[in-house]
Amino acid sequence: MIAIHRFLRPAAMSIAAAFVLPVTSSAEEEVAQPLSAAVLDFADGNNGLDGVGASVAALLQVQLTVHSEAILVERAELNEILGEQELTLSGAVTPAQAAKVGQLTGAEVLVSGRVFAVQDRIHVVAKVISASTSRVFGATAAYDRGKPVEGAVEKLGADVAKILNEKAADLRGGASIEERTLAEVKKMFIDQNTGKVYVHIPETIIQAIVPDPAAQTEIGRTLEAAGWEVVEAEADADLVVRGEAFAETGVRRGNLWFTRARLEFTVKDAKGKVLKTDRIVAGNVDLTQAVSAKGALQKTGLLATPVIGKAWTTASDEKE
Repeated sequence: MIAIHRFLRPAAMSIAAAFVLPVTSSAEEEVAQPLSAAVLDFADGNNGLDGVGASVAALLQVQLTVHSEAILVERAELNEILGEQELTLSGAVTPAQAAKVGQLTGAEVLVSGRVFAVQDRIHVVAKVISASTSRVFGATAAYDRGKPVEGAVEKLGADVAKILNEKAADLRGGASIEERTLAEVKKMFIDQNTGKVYVHIPETIIQAIVPDPAAQTEIGRTLEAAGWEVVEAEADADLVVRGEAFAETGVRRGNLWFTRARLEFTVKDAKGKVLKTDRIVAGNVDLTQAVSAKGALQKTGLLATPVIGKAWTTASDEKE
């Protein structure tokens, strides 16, 4: 096994899309990367509009492909992800739901909305929601009952594309997931004793060779920043984290790759008692297939660390 202390270094991932953890030069930061977005089914209104919301969402996705630079999560893949998590989102999306879908898909932005009738006029209202900050922008269009919906969706698509292109900084804003996770984990251990931790998570990137484990790296370096000592031997550890992870490319658009990763892990104490068993799924987008996959695995490690910390603090509180 490669020694864990070799992994304790900042990860050099390039900025690409949702929740990518960048360590880049100022010159690279000046190159704005496109947002990643997921278009959810619009909620149907009353008066014979059943099914119109899903059609609007499908047409809007096509319009955004034409008019915006956003990287769009494929609708089939989005439906599969939401189905796996038993999430059926449309219409009104709460900030917590937006963050959840962003975490699962790698989307920085969710586009949702409603279709409803006012007398003989059909209104289509879209909300563009930041998955990280919950900032919301709106766009509307309308058409007469009995007329084709395509014209209204074309206008809506142009307006939403303008929001994605011009408000990218507002939609992407806020602290990075790395900053938020580290702050959360450090807070957990303010009044807690820390010790030695052993982390071993081999991983696989389908269709690529893996030089080292990104999920393991992020768990180790985040816990180290929170006061833990990362050790090479499991026998020396107070806390043991073992698991497996893999990443696989799903969609490619131009030079950009969308990848999903899954991490499954178990947390034990020094006596071998299982404190927590869990899994994390995350998405990522980047300019190369391998870096996109490593970024997705890196994010699963970051998202797993608060779960690991919570398992330890809960067990410590129970002992007291």
